[in-house]
Amino acid sequence: MNHRQIAVTTGLSLILITISAGFSIGYAFPEFYHVERLELSKVNILINQRLYINMLIGIVVILILDLFVSYNLYKFFKNDNNRTSIVAGTIRVIYTIIFAIATYYLAKNMNASELANQTINSNLKTFQSIWNVGLVIFGFHVMLIGWLMKLHQRIPKSLWILMVFAGVCYIAIHLLKLTSPNSSLATNLELFLALPMAAGELGLAIWLLIKGGQEIKRTAV
Repeated sequence: MNHRQIAVTTGLSLILITISAGFSIGYAFPEFYHVERLELSKVNILINQRLYINMLIGIVVILILDLFVSYNLYKFFKNDNNRTSIVAGTIRVIYTIIFAIATYYLAKNMNASELANQTINSNLKTFQSIWNVGLVIFGFHVMLIGWLMKLHQRIPKSLWILMVFAGVCYIAIHLLKLTSPNSSLATNLELFLALPMAAGELGLAIWLLIKGGQEIKRTAV
């Protein structure tokens, strides 16, 4: 693929990740795991098995696309700083592996009828805890991509600043969730910062689709 094709496919992949995450993590997961109604987790899975399966399918889509994006972002930014691009791509692969391990605990609830409600809640909580670890690591990836966006020079300053800010937010919020799981501070911060955090990668995706990899037009002298 040429530079333009890499940009377009990466942009589309990032948008698909956003859509899949919005469905699987933003909509479906809270339907099955809510701290105020833990006693209903098993019942909710049993009566909404199709939604649970679709949630897992959505996460698998995210995992596959994350690996694709890891490589493509490296290819796109390697001429700006090869070493940083390798590190950023490697970090995203590590995050994807951790996310896959966390997802295994969601898959264990597929046979919910044979499991105790306590076991189901334990699996859901373990998924969230492991994924929080992954999201801290993902924050470092986002910060590095923000730095590469700065080095690229053709990307607007507001976008790379937003990307670096999103990375800091990922790290801070999910470290709080790991160290103080019962605190409402992390939840409130996540709600307050959700839009700027999502806007970082989404802004990059849109820029890649519209302008990424285009040849610089040179005027004749």
